[in-house]
Amino acid sequence: MDKQKIISRFEHTLELIDTLNLRNEPVILRRGELFIDYGEKNKKIGILLDGLMYATYLSDSGTEWVSRFFFPPNNFIVSNHRGFVLGKDSTEAIRAYEDSKLIYIEKEEFKTLLDDNHKFERTVRILAEESYIQAIDRIHSFQSLNAEQRIRKFFVEYPDLAAKLQRQHIASYLGIHRNILTRILYQL
Repeated sequence: MDKQKIISRFEHTLELIDTLNLRNEPVILRRGELFIDYGEKNKKIGILLDGLMYATYLSDSGTEWVSRFFFPPNNFIVSNHRGFVLGKDSTEAIRAYEDSKLIYIEKEEFKTLLDDNHKFERTVRILAEESYIQAIDRIHSFQSLNAEQRIRKFFVEYPDLAAKLQRQHIASYLGIHRNILTRILYQL
């Protein structure tokens, strides 16, 4: 998706949110603070206004992996959506990578907004479709690209994000060891 369309979608969503009279005011999560923790009942979704957050999960071997980064305007809906939709405990932890400003929407309020506001429902559907497409693109990258190609792709697509992140977090997100990332970056 082109950069202008991404920015436009984010701005449209913020304009819509301003019209909704939400129950919660924006909050600041300081670096390292949790939005949701492993095993927590997930009853909220967030809209990231500013900052950078990330989700991690634990593999069967106990290794923690970065699964997603949340950053406006590209990926600003903060959620462990599986737990949110299914009413299950979170299998992820989501925390602030840097000080971040977001709005929380509780699950009941979210359902009411979907039922009562056509524009909100449409916007959520479009954002969900875009998120699905991003997930499929990431799956295809993991299946078809080697480590060097995934690294190149990440740095080309997200240069501003890459500049903010520690190498270990980029490596985890790309499914490779930090030493491999460092070696390949040195060769580039």
